[in-house]
Amino acid sequence: MIPRATIQLLLSCLCCARLYAFSPSLSRTNQFPVGNNRSCRHRSKSCDSVRRHTSVDHDEASDNTIDTDINAADSIHSATLASASHTDLTRLDELPIHNSVASDAGPLWKEELCDDPALCTVIPHRGRPRKRVLVLCTGGTLTMQNDAMKGNSLAPVQGALTKYLAGMSELTSDPEMPEIISHEYTPLIDSSDMGPGDWAMLARDIYTNYYYFDGFVILMGTDTMAYAASALTFMLQNLGKPVIFTGSQIPLREPYNDARKNLIMATIFASSDTMSEVAIFFHDRLVRGCRATKVNTSKLKAFDSPNLPPLAEIGINIIENDHLFRPPPRGSFKINTAMDTRMITLRLVPGFDDASIKAMIDAARQTHLKGLILQLYGTGNLPSLKDGLIDCLASAAKAGVVVVATTQCVTGSVIMGHYATGQKLLGAGVVSASDMTIEATTTKLAYLLGRQDLTISEVRDLMTVDLRGEMTPEKELPPPPLASTYQKVIAKKNRSRIY
Repeated sequence: MIPRATIQLLLSCLCCARLYAFSPSLSRTNQFPVGNNRSCRHRSKSCDSVRRHTSVDHDEASDNTIDTDINAADSIHSATLASASHTDLTRLDELPIHNSVASDAGPLWKEELCDDPALCTVIPHRGRPRKRVLVLCTGGTLTMQNDAMKGNSLAPVQGALTKYLAGMSELTSDPEMPEIISHEYTPLIDSSDMGPGDWAMLARDIYTNYYYFDGFVILMGTDTMAYAASALTFMLQNLGKPVIFTGSQIPLREPYNDARKNLIMATIFASSDTMSEVAIFFHDRLVRGCRATKVNTSKLKAFDSPNLPPLAEIGINIIENDHLFRPPPRGSFKINTAMDTRMITLRLVPGFDDASIKAMIDAARQTHLKGLILQLYGTGNLPSLKDGLIDCLASAAKAGVVVVATTQCVTGSVIMGHYATGQKLLGAGVVSASDMTIEATTTKLAYLLGRQDLTISEVRDLMTVDLRGEMTPEKELPPPPLASTYQKVIAKKNRSRIY
């Protein structure tokens, strides 16, 4: 049996050799193997040959699995290179996203963390003095300018990014900066128009070009960037390279803008040797993609990470909190892009009509509702006198709807059972989102519901498990405030937290 480290090295060298043998135009141009969604659906089923792990915390990939992965990678790259001419951002919002996609690889639901650094090191491309970063541009403020035909409002301009990149000497004159290869999707779209189909397209294009580049930058609008970053965090399984989202509040064409710095810093972080996750860089900080949320519409500091410190901050120096970085993966890189979006999000306000909410939930169940996300008060509370709503939630949970409780607070977490009203929710079958953002909660639920290998019971259980660093494990959450002296005495006696 050939040692696994040798196989990993041969696979990396093979992918690098194919880059030059089959894709000579992959230089500083827009021509590279961009996957086509519809062709990807039938591209390869060989990825499904990767065996299922029933216990990701203790299972290890076997030599036979690695041999299978090499054969799968061989067929995948041959197929995707043939579709290099497809460069449009195919719209998939009209397709049944909740259906399983045949090309999605592997049934694993959680990454296997690296326990053998020799197998987890991503080998840089041989024969090149500089790293290579792929910049995927979907649109956004960064590429916009005033359009006289649209009332002088801002609109994305096709080809703007390529033009501006050519004039940014910071990216070309410094030999330590990575080589940038950019691709603009056609047409450029506003981020408010992006959805699961577009996120799947980005995931597939990263998958297609994974072994050709050292990192990836995704340029898009800020309105739904946190949703897209959260979605790709779950779609890209066993990710071993950085994927950095960025954009701007001011177009790149303006004399004073934030786009230039954001683009440069995103490129730097995308060429990092120590990052293996999806993140957002904006203004002066790098935050985990599934921990980010947009907090401001007009200031340059548009994004924050309420419940996790930044992965890195920039000032005179770049300060990396590398202890927060995700460990490198142990398993092979896979994508799972199927998302079931048959869900609704409900934000409670004082004085709400529980009869109307009950009628809405009942009507949604008739159209095969799969998920219900509740944005509740404080640590996960709702009015205790409105038993009709709790009965409705219990009925929905029994019918197979995954009901998830989040908090309306910016920071902090849901601690169900701390108050009597929260205890009722537990009895109704509602699960806690802990300290996840609403962006992470919705995309995680859609991702898990889209997994055809999971039962509803397993989806409920996994919503409370930290899969990609999107939530703080329950044992690491700060204890809730003790409501009475009696609880303090009991807590001291039992030396345990009271929830």
